[in-house]
Amino acid sequence: MVNFKWDQKRALEVAKEDGVAIGEARGKLLGERNAMMKVALSLLKKGLPVGVITESTHLSLEEVRKIAKDNGLAF
Repeated sequence: MVNFKWDQKRALEVAKEDGVAIGEARGKLLGERNAMMKVALSLLKKGLPVGVITESTHLSLEEVRKIAKDNGLAF
């Protein structure tokens, strides 16, 4: 038989640690995505083919089109 005693303070600590870890992971992904969007914009400005941009940045064609449109670039 397992003896288990509920410890609310420890449960809150664990929940906070989990929340911090999730927030850090989301922040990292968002930062990586923003970096790839900047790379895509730079490549668009240099006139590289869209296929090269999507392959290099792992962004979708629609995302690259939106970046071009939002920055007044011909697509």
